[in-house]
Amino acid sequence: MTQLDGSAVPGQAGPVGPPPPAQPPAPPAQPPMGGADYAAYAPTAAGGFPAQAPPPGAPIGPYDPVPGYTPADPSQGYGYEYQQQAGYTYPGMPVPAAPKQRNPVMLWGGIIGGVLAIAIVVGLVVLLKNDPKPAPGPGPVADSGNSSTVSGGTSGTVTPDDNNNKTKATFNVAWSAPAPANTDATNQMLGIWGTDKYAVRVDGDGVKAFNLTDGKPAWNIPAPAGSKELCSASYTANSKNIAAVSFNTGDSDCSTVGAVDLSSGKLLWTVKATADRLSQPTLSVTDNVVVVGGNAVAGLNVSNGQPAWQYQPRDKDCTMRARAAGNQIAISDRCYMTSGPKSQLVIVNADTGKPVSSPVTLTGSIEEVDSVIQDKPLVLLITNGPNGDYILPFDKDNKPGNQMSVKEPGSDSLRLSGQDNAFTRNVVSGTTLYVQVNPTKPAINAYDLTTGKRLWAASPGSASGSDIRLVTGTDKDGKVRAMVSQGYDKPARLVTLSPTDGSMTDIGTVANPNGKYDLDMSTSVYYVSDDGNAVYAFRRYTGTDGPLTKWKK
Repeated sequence: MTQLDGSAVPGQAGPVGPPPPAQPPAPPAQPPMGGADYAAYAPTAAGGFPAQAPPPGAPIGPYDPVPGYTPADPSQGYGYEYQQQAGYTYPGMPVPAAPKQRNPVMLWGGIIGGVLAIAIVVGLVVLLKNDPKPAPGPGPVADSGNSSTVSGGTSGTVTPDDNNNKTKATFNVAWSAPAPANTDATNQMLGIWGTDKYAVRVDGDGVKAFNLTDGKPAWNIPAPAGSKELCSASYTANSKNIAAVSFNTGDSDCSTVGAVDLSSGKLLWTVKATADRLSQPTLSVTDNVVVVGGNAVAGLNVSNGQPAWQYQPRDKDCTMRARAAGNQIAISDRCYMTSGPKSQLVIVNADTGKPVSSPVTLTGSIEEVDSVIQDKPLVLLITNGPNGDYILPFDKDNKPGNQMSVKEPGSDSLRLSGQDNAFTRNVVSGTTLYVQVNPTKPAINAYDLTTGKRLWAASPGSASGSDIRLVTGTDKDGKVRAMVSQGYDKPARLVTLSPTDGSMTDIGTVANPNGKYDLDMSTSVYYVSDDGNAVYAFRRYTGTDGPLTKWKK
């Protein structure tokens, strides 16, 4: 393996394990991109782990997403998205007092902590640190915010009630990052990261940083020469602001991985992690390793990309599917000639590659881990179980809890987003799962993960054009927040949802960047700074509104 300038990596060791199979001749060298920082892109080391071919007669394909599959509208899925998207990282979040559980996701500066959900997503998800302080904006103004009422128990709904006249804040537009010269509605966001200075958006074109103070572009890492696009991104950065991406080098082969320094905006190294083709690997970054999860699993040294460990399946005739889960990896397998269980699930430590849980036997015909909804405590989406797809929560000791079906009687399957999806459809706080449901009748449902029962449903009301969207993460008290559009004739509301009944408490109103009230909420991912003074909207696609908008009190 070489560095980007072609020099040898200090202390470079050979690949771990048997040598990879012979590779075809390398393509001709490409001209450098972006000046001295981008030498011709040609990863030179086969890292991490050997190729793993399916045994004779084994079915092909159940453990990898369909290459190149992307829903025309990712918000309209069948329960979940098969194509895994990479996640995000954002500013540090205050750690709530015990006994609240911690749900670390991406935090500014790589700090892990706080009660939040993915994303969301992704999830999923980071909250911005206290922002650099600009000139004071207008003070709080009177707002006819809405309270909510709930009825009907697990089948009830929450509807707005315009009788709350408390004084709330107004969030005005601080800046909108400029739209790219060539917008592409298919260029979906892959991840969100951040530092104390930058908000970082990852998409197929590259990694783009924007200054938090004014939204102006700070640096850009395009897809290097020799690669077609970026495939995925780690859902968080580590404490040293190092994150990871994978590159498509052709035929949906995304097995080439690179490390990104968010402080300097440099691509530190690239390495072909495996001889296997990984169509959409999931990635995690600790202070020690970059973890690659797909149909093969390994850790790469975070400083130089050297192999740190490789995970061996329990038998030579086993195929695997792995999903990176922060400091852990969830791995399901399927074995064809073994005397033990045909399929099982195990949780592995990201730094060591060693199992940290007893295996869980899977009994469905092609039952497997699909995505990680949350990493601490671990919550997984498992597909193709005997009774359909289900959510599997774990306790702090990685012992599995009760299964919860994603198919609620009389309703569509829940559209869940994994923590490596750059779009928040669900948030976990404590033992409650909050899910954004049905775009045609928008609502947020709350479910008890210990029982699988729906607790309540919160809807935005009946006004034309009304909508409700989960905000990534939670506040310092573990409460879930939402953006509520009340149609085109009223400003949007930022609210918290009561964990007991879903009633809404207004935080403030949010102005539209174009002077209109429609915020195009279905195309945005929302974050609130941990001091509560700023709101950020990352656009899922590049478009005329620009990739990122910031509101300030």
